[in-house]
Amino acid sequence: MILLCIQWSLMAGVMRLWNGWGVQILVLVSFMLQVFLLMFAGMRRRNISIVPRNLLWLAYLLADYIAVYILGHMTFFGKSHGHQQLMAFWAPFLLVHLGGQDNITAYSIEDNKLWPRHLLSFVMQTAGVVYVLYKYVAGSSILVKVSAMIFVSGFLKYGERVWALKSSSLDNMSRFLDSRKLSEAKRKWRAPWTQGEGLDLEETLQGGLDQGEKLDLEKVLQGAHDLLPICMAQLVDYKFWPSTLQSQTLELFANKGQMFELVEMQLSLMYDFLYTKAAVVFTWYGCFIRAISSVATITAFFLFQSSIGKNDFNRVDVIVTYILLVGAVFLEMMALLKLIGSTWTCALLCARRWHRLHRLHNMDMCIL
Repeated sequence: MILLCIQWSLMAGVMRLWNGWGVQILVLVSFMLQVFLLMFAGMRRRNISIVPRNLLWLAYLLADYIAVYILGHMTFFGKSHGHQQLMAFWAPFLLVHLGGQDNITAYSIEDNKLWPRHLLSFVMQTAGVVYVLYKYVAGSSILVKVSAMIFVSGFLKYGERVWALKSSSLDNMSRFLDSRKLSEAKRKWRAPWTQGEGLDLEETLQGGLDQGEKLDLEKVLQGAHDLLPICMAQLVDYKFWPSTLQSQTLELFANKGQMFELVEMQLSLMYDFLYTKAAVVFTWYGCFIRAISSVATITAFFLFQSSIGKNDFNRVDVIVTYILLVGAVFLEMMALLKLIGSTWTCALLCARRWHRLHRLHNMDMCIL
């Protein structure tokens, strides 16, 4: 009997703790999961043991489930009005968290096939955030402005995730190869490392490279990017016949004894295409989303900091809000640094002939 009473007392204490601080705890857990994924999701690129692989799988699933759970329960606060306003302000941050990190959008190829389900979830969760903000935050002029900034960032990032899932699906990959095949037929294909506009692969093969000289990693990387459609075609069983120049490029890598290096880089690029936001981030639309999201997040931080002294909010809630704001800025800055140091950025600068920016990119890589 005494043991039963102790158990009931412990359960009652846990319930009181959960009713009072459950939302705060889950919001911070959601943020910590995003940091974990940002730091460690890249481990899946290599062959890792079952324990870290399962931890990543668990974090990937919990990141979505916890955010959706919190949003679903934000209409049942039962708190004071000021408490409700600040907690409702956390709703747009959950949209940001649902947008995920650039280095992981799918855990398996099948996740990309489920992009319509994520699209429906995107619509429903966005509507839920709008409802929560309208119900609890509309009365605060300061929080409305800050919430609008974070909502814009969350809306763009979550929409970008759905777009990345759709772009990385195998069906979309076949359509991409169709368009690539058509574009290749309309223009002369050039070797990825040619410097002049009039220099083609034939000149490079005839005298541009010494027979005993190895291609440096940068040139191998550019070759891997330019020949990536051939690797994609093998994955989706698509008949993408390499052109004569592409075949000569493959022969050049074989003669140099660097075919394994080429294949290794192509497999890494395929991982990026299938499991990360690479298919979207390295486009003009992706750059636009990064710019707007970063500016909106930093603006929200300074708006909140300049106005928090004028309101009587719960101190713990204010601390949680600062953690979310600073954390959002941190995630944005880390994402930008990873974007700048990416091999995709290097290949893009080379393809655009922006050699000065390319040299700056190499300096950034050394610093990072």
